[in-house]
Amino acid sequence: MLDASAFPAPGPGVWEVESTHILRPVSRAMAEVFPAAATEGFRRGMARYGLLLDYMEFAVVNRFVYLCPRGVGAPKGAKGPPPKLIFKALTHLHPEIRRRARTIAETFATKRWRQDVISWDSEHKPAIARENSALQAADTRAMTDEHLAAHLRRCFDAARRSILTHHSFNPTAMLPVGDFLVHVREWTGLAPTEVLPLFRGASRVSQGAIEELDALARVVSADAGAMTTLASTDPHAVIDALIARKDPVGVAARLYVDAAGVRIASGYDVADVTLAEMPELLVANIRAAIEGKAGRTTDDVAARESSIRDRVPGPHRNTFDELLNEARLTYRMRDERTYFNDLWAFGIARRAILAAGMRLAAKGMLQDAEHAVELTEAEIVSMLAGGRGRSSEEAAADAQFRVTHTFRDAPQFLGGTPSEPPPAEWLTGAAARGARATAIVLGEMFAARSRDAVTSQVTGFAASPGLVSGIARLVLDPRDMGRVRKGEILITRATAPSYNALLPLLGGIVTDRGGTLSHAAVVAREYGIPAVVGTGDATERIRDGMRIRIDGSSGTVELLP
Repeated sequence: MLDASAFPAPGPGVWEVESTHILRPVSRAMAEVFPAAATEGFRRGMARYGLLLDYMEFAVVNRFVYLCPRGVGAPKGAKGPPPKLIFKALTHLHPEIRRRARTIAETFATKRWRQDVISWDSEHKPAIARENSALQAADTRAMTDEHLAAHLRRCFDAARRSILTHHSFNPTAMLPVGDFLVHVREWTGLAPTEVLPLFRGASRVSQGAIEELDALARVVSADAGAMTTLASTDPHAVIDALIARKDPVGVAARLYVDAAGVRIASGYDVADVTLAEMPELLVANIRAAIEGKAGRTTDDVAARESSIRDRVPGPHRNTFDELLNEARLTYRMRDERTYFNDLWAFGIARRAILAAGMRLAAKGMLQDAEHAVELTEAEIVSMLAGGRGRSSEEAAADAQFRVTHTFRDAPQFLGGTPSEPPPAEWLTGAAARGARATAIVLGEMFAARSRDAVTSQVTGFAASPGLVSGIARLVLDPRDMGRVRKGEILITRATAPSYNALLPLLGGIVTDRGGTLSHAAVVAREYGIPAVVGTGDATERIRDGMRIRIDGSSGTVELLP
């Protein structure tokens, strides 16, 4: 544990370290662009939908990301909700709370999320694709230092916008899914673990560049020369040879590498690596696609839906159908706003930062090109122009701090200990409905179990059904991803959406952090791979290379002799 005095609360209220998505100290580049954009995006989305969680405020303290929930009308210094009578009086008297109550009622009446899905598909996603494609096409090697600095500014701006856009669509992704889960629980008593498999197939994007990969596998498998190339033991040579070809194999290879390779593949930070930096994984994916997917389960979504629907009281079955359709409509937003948006923008920004890092390292201004992620936008631009920035020793120390610490080294809370939000029962009508939906989704995203007593079994949340035995492959460092072989079971602290780059290989997934709506759970269900998430300590108790059996239906992992 680091010295607590190095962790002053960044403002009034109770702050909790973010330990579901961001498990290490963030790079200084990430620390510059993330907090303000994420906070503002969250604020815009919540206001648009009329939710009483005003926003999550994000801050970076000693390189760790902390968050603090802010309720509408609540003083920033509040350590918990007011007494029930005062709270209920506020719901009738506070102008903004009254406005939110009208807005959330309109949201449910008009199904506001439908408009936002249309806006995402017709406006936001095409605009993001145009901007990112242009940035990705830029040849940083041919740029002068001045032009590279200008390109970097555009990349930093795109990264900020991507974060703001991501979080402004939070309620679109959360509300219909949460509303469905709440109603099904009330009607049937079923927990989200038993209901979420209904969404398999509703988020194609969670499989990543699967269409490009399958197209490449088809043309490679039909070409004897390409198959010979693929058999080489040098992954760099394999990828270079495939993309250099002028035939359909080359076209398909370039499409796959362009789609899959540019995105951050091992986290959410520009300090994390892209798939293009791990050609061994690109090659393994192509081979796996030709051989057939590993670990697929045969869970019958239609049969599960019919079984759950039969448990719903007759008068509510039409509502069940309606709510399920709305939830399926928006479910893909959970990963689309990440895969098509921030992880793409961050991958492009990383490439530009590393291009600058190579130049600065060549001039002796950095010890390693990778250390450029520890520079702010202004520092990189200044140093490219020969000005002052951060010393090579400082940047090296920053990088060392980041790779040698995890969230467990930081205090879990700053400014006190959190209390529960006001119970939804204190609200009425649409406001209560919105609060319940938000609460269940946040709970299923950020859930984590406490550590179990040491036994031959690790317990977590049942995230994706199925039973599989295999070799455990421990991935704690991004570059360990290249060691994963087909059929192995990934053991990691948590996953980002671009971990889907590994999924063609995997037999199963086990994580320390995250609940049944974490990215690991979403992508595992989409691929039909058994998964157990939120175990708390799987990465400490499961050794690399150990044989294990995971049961994605019960949420257990058995350590085999």
